[in-house]
Amino acid sequence: MIFQANQATDDSPEPTTPPRGGRVQHSIISNDLTITGDLISDGDITVHGVVEGSIKCRALTLGEAPTISKIEAETVRISGSFSGDVKAKQVVLTETAHVTGDIMHESLEVKPGASIEGKLSRIKSTKTNGKDKVTPLKSEPSDSD
Repeated sequence: MIFQANQATDDSPEPTTPPRGGRVQHSIISNDLTITGDLISDGDITVHGVVEGSIKCRALTLGEAPTISKIEAETVRISGSFSGDVKAKQVVLTETAHVTGDIMHESLEVKPGASIEGKLSRIKSTKTNGKDKVTPLKSEPSDSD
């Protein structure tokens, strides 16, 4: 008999979904998808569609026509039009990027042809358990701002 049911082997397959905190995953929101609500991920996200809310993730890539109100990530790469606030350790605006809003960054790369209408602010990183982490975005401006 080639196969036997319930036979224990040492080469059992990996689980199809890695545990949280395991291997970094990549999620893609296509241009025909609209999501209402905030997205939070330990992994990477690419957005071509509409997110009616904020995104917090490790790395974010914005395609040609995303709609998002607020971004917080380790790295952000913007290729299309974006209106909203960005807070990230590293921000890259490609040649086709058109940003309207404030960008808070440690590192900013603006390719020739990109446009920005808003305030640019350099931020310092904070250390959490030996890892760099940017401080969270304020949900509402305070009276002292």
